[in-house]
Amino acid sequence: MIEPSPNEIMAAYAANAVNFAHSNFGLSLDFTIESIEQVETLANRLFHTRPKGFIAKLFRKEPSDKDVQDVCKMLGSYIGEVYRRHKGGEWQINHEHQAIGLVDGETWIFPLAKVLKRISNGKSDDLNVYFAEILE
Repeated sequence: MIEPSPNEIMAAYAANAVNFAHSNFGLSLDFTIESIEQVETLANRLFHTRPKGFIAKLFRKEPSDKDVQDVCKMLGSYIGEVYRRHKGGEWQINHEHQAIGLVDGETWIFPLAKVLKRISNGKSDDLNVYFAEILE
């Protein structure tokens, strides 16, 4: 049996993001650069559902850590796939950082980690700003 490539795996996660955004939030993701704004909107909504502080964490009914990881995989893969479709690059494991990322020449980007930061830290890790920076 042939193992799927990292590019195929991440493209599948990105496709899941399209379905997730549409069915849960009514947002359309179409792999355009402009669609990153929709991902930022979704990440902002998720940020506001995260528990803040120790007491909130004890009594939370919010997404579990696994739910958050799954969303980060989907949305991060989506951002990476938008980048890949417009600029190129390959998904690979970065052994130094022990993380999957996109490598384009000598440059690595880690959109899954960035989505986690956005959902954890809020607007200071805006995904529109991040995407504009990585496109340059």
